[in-house]
Amino acid sequence: MVSSASPSTGDRVDILIVEDSPTQAQRLQHILEQQGYRVTCAANGRLALDAAHQRKPALVISDVVMPEMDGYEVCRRLKADSSLSDVPVILVTTLSDPGDVIRGLECGADNFIFKPYEEHDLLNRVKFVLLNRGMRQVEQGGPAVDIFFNGRQHFITADRRQILSLLLSTYDAAIQRNRELACAQVELDRFFTLSLDMFCIAGMDGYFKRLNSAFGATLGYSTEEMLARPFLDFVHPDDRAATIAEMQKLGQGQVTINFDNRYRCKDGSWRWLSWKTYPFPSEGLLYATAHDITEQKAGEQALAAAKLEAERASHAKSEFLSRMSHDLRTPLNAILGFAQLLELDTLSAEHLESIRYIRRGGAHLLSLINEVLDIARIESGHLSLSPEPVAIGDIIQHVVELVRPLAAQRGIVFEDDAVTVCGSRHLMADRQRLTQILLNLLSNAVKYNRDGGRVRLTCENVSGGRLRIKVSDTGAGIRPEKLELLFQPFERLGAEQTGIEGTGLGLVLSKGLSEAMGGTLGVESEVDRGSTFWVELALAEPAAEAAASSVRVRADASSQDSGVTGTVLYVEDNISNRRLMERVLSRRPTVRLVGVAQGQAGLDIARADRPDLILLDLHLPDMHGEEVLRRLWEDPQTRAIPVAVLSADATPAQARRLRAAGATAYLTKPLDVSQVLQLLDDTLTRGAPPQ
Repeated sequence: MVSSASPSTGDRVDILIVEDSPTQAQRLQHILEQQGYRVTCAANGRLALDAAHQRKPALVISDVVMPEMDGYEVCRRLKADSSLSDVPVILVTTLSDPGDVIRGLECGADNFIFKPYEEHDLLNRVKFVLLNRGMRQVEQGGPAVDIFFNGRQHFITADRRQILSLLLSTYDAAIQRNRELACAQVELDRFFTLSLDMFCIAGMDGYFKRLNSAFGATLGYSTEEMLARPFLDFVHPDDRAATIAEMQKLGQGQVTINFDNRYRCKDGSWRWLSWKTYPFPSEGLLYATAHDITEQKAGEQALAAAKLEAERASHAKSEFLSRMSHDLRTPLNAILGFAQLLELDTLSAEHLESIRYIRRGGAHLLSLINEVLDIARIESGHLSLSPEPVAIGDIIQHVVELVRPLAAQRGIVFEDDAVTVCGSRHLMADRQRLTQILLNLLSNAVKYNRDGGRVRLTCENVSGGRLRIKVSDTGAGIRPEKLELLFQPFERLGAEQTGIEGTGLGLVLSKGLSEAMGGTLGVESEVDRGSTFWVELALAEPAAEAAASSVRVRADASSQDSGVTGTVLYVEDNISNRRLMERVLSRRPTVRLVGVAQGQAGLDIARADRPDLILLDLHLPDMHGEEVLRRLWEDPQTRAIPVAVLSADATPAQARRLRAAGATAYLTKPLDVSQVLQLLDDTLTRGAPPQ
């Protein structure tokens, strides 16, 4: 395709551009037309020759690299045509090869323009060629010259002026290139020298060849000091092997990205440097940048130390909670256990009332201990949950039956039948913890209600496949500004002055438990109208229900004598607990009790005497109860002996884990005497008393 500028007026110089790139052609055309030249563009050599025959140009400017016919061939054909031979030709080239000059002379080119070009250089070159056009026409026809260059013979027919013009243009271009290279070198040196990052050139021989001032600013050495010594002398002894290994990779041409090592400073301290290195094995050189990452490393080390300390603290807190649970429940085990035994004896009404006060106070203290420990577990992330599909209707019925006697004392009625409140729907929850939450909400609805009031339970579906259980009362209600205080530990909103029993922990714990199970707990209240507390959890498909308790208690479990016989080994280091168990087993006079305080002694007696039942505490002075259980299970002589674990840890997860380890029963402290007696009756056989 050939395109011409718009028709002109007056005597204008015609210039033909031969360029296959439309963008380059348009730029060149625009520059020339701005100076008043009339420009024609040809996209290839064939079109250019046709255009030149149709309208003889005053000048041809041709790109060298083109498809089909390159610029040298275009020039050669123009010079071979008698009608066009006097038209000067400027070749546009990158001058990437010195042979370009020879090829230009060989084809008869008059001048060169070198890419990339500046506009003023281009225009000066065009004016120069046009001014010298007449002189060249007079001098044409000089003798041909044979020259050898790069092993090839070249036949040069150009005249002296043409040769001089080409050489001058080449020399001019060389000067320009040198000037540009010098500027670039200055800029590079300035960037290298003034950069805040450490730049260097090192040799494969292990010495620095060039360094910028950032090395001195970071490490404190002069450039001469660092150039005079192998760079491994500056590397920390612990990092030298890794540095040598990295050098070997660089010697194979591999690029180093983010290699870290320590460099010794002049003051004796160490700085962490992170390297990026590009090797040139053929030159034996390495080009590298380094960043001071000492502060980053210190932060990482501090973070790692903090993480380790947090893990230690978490472990210590877990151990503390376990120990506190054991140490607080152990005395309560004796208090409540002996109180239960006394209650079973024939006592006066006054003494029985005293025993009931002891049991009630002990139960309240146990509840407080459990709540405090549970809140601590939630806060530390150590709360153990056993989520499963649970039938909510059954749990509500169970909780209502527990609270109903307290409600009856004050004439408070439940408006809804608990069995039909939530139908047969199931929730994904920990059974024990959900029972705990609902028991707390229902107990509060009764305790903080008015005499003769009402408690209403409702269930409603909410978005996201969840169920909301609402417990509403007709109490005094709570002012809006006080609602947030409800979920602060030990905050009772003045109820401590009313004589209503409570700790201020129940709602805090219930909220934490509901959130730990992926749910929420909230409240709505209106003064003088009452309050509605609700818990919201995910619905679940029903599944097979597991037994709720390890031991089911019959109504007659505490009778004086069921006739069972056998030997029971009790492994327990606490004397009060062993005395309590002696008193409990006195209600089964045909059962012999053997007590030991250490795990190893228990293992020895178990192998020697083969007892009919082993009662095993977990916290023993010489080994943990789980280790005792494992050894009993692994020994063929003792594997068949039933083992009941007695623990202060009441979580279902702990119970399942120990049953999986071989325990046949799991009882929590403080012990329920009836459960212990029921365990004996279910495990031992009836017959003659042991000898």
